[in-house]
Amino acid sequence: MSGARPPLVAALRRRLRPVKRALVGPAGLLLGLLLRATSRKLGVALVFHRVGDPPGDPAVELVPAQATALVRGQLALLARHYRVVPASELRAAAARRRRFERFPVALTFDDDWAGHAAVALPLLRAAGMRATFFLSGATLERPFDFWYERLQQAVDAGIAVPPHVPSTARERIHALAAEVERLPAAERDALVAAIAERLGPPPAEGLPAAAVAALVADGHEIGFHTRRHDTLPFLDDDGLAAALRDGREALAAAVGRPVDTIAYPSGKADARVVAAAADAGFREAWTTMPTAVGPDSPPLWLGRVYPPQEERGRLALVLARALLDARGASATPPAPTAQLTTAA
Repeated sequence: MSGARPPLVAALRRRLRPVKRALVGPAGLLLGLLLRATSRKLGVALVFHRVGDPPGDPAVELVPAQATALVRGQLALLARHYRVVPASELRAAAARRRRFERFPVALTFDDDWAGHAAVALPLLRAAGMRATFFLSGATLERPFDFWYERLQQAVDAGIAVPPHVPSTARERIHALAAEVERLPAAERDALVAAIAERLGPPPAEGLPAAAVAALVADGHEIGFHTRRHDTLPFLDDDGLAAALRDGREALAAAVGRPVDTIAYPSGKADARVVAAAADAGFREAWTTMPTAVGPDSPPLWLGRVYPPQEERGRLALVLARALLDARGASATPPAPTAQLTTAA
């Protein structure tokens, strides 16, 4: 029997799709208002990456840009219905929350995208909000591309780099990135070098020291995101210690104060990584586990939620869902992952 829907049902679904989209925002806001009547001591951290125009395509881009107008609208929604605080204050703000008060939300931005200073900074300034930027510091003095940026560039240019990057990679960019992510560091570095031979040096983008200083001058927090963006659970103990150390002092020097918070690269960590982060002196660490944060959340295993790339009203539903399901706020890190290699 065919699994295709009858034409009438398919047509009805198409007609109802705009109605469904129109109801998402009001439904999220209503649910959020109902939750405010509770005494839940929770907050939510949002994680952004690239902000700017034109917006990216999540189907074929590893880190698609979120449209400037969309983010501006999301910040406006947060200003009306939530209380935006820096990430370092989120757990304390959640602990102080009382019934009928707004839930606290923290804004975080990962990686060293030029749009952090060129686009996000003016938006935050206009909204009167402070955020936390988790940076590698790799572009403080010179251009640098992470491995996934080089992979995206090769795929977009149709450059095949056997055996890992076929000429038809664009249709399966996310699966390909997952494969490359798990390569031993030396093998991944060799792949990046092969791409660089074809593409040349990285473009002069990123966040130089002056841009980082501009973020700090506006009162934004700076955390660490590791110098190489290796996936930490895959590293052996020496490589893990190096990843948590290398580049941190240089970033702190650019910021003008110690850097004692971290966002794990790709949001991935396990119990061994959490222990290593504690040994390295980090005070708070953030994953991309999509959960709310509470006063009892493990400080080195904090969740963050991705804002939607669709209309701004959907953000209200995303936040309400995170606050509704509070089970993850006290989750513990998983057992250590099988290690692959030492970082080169």
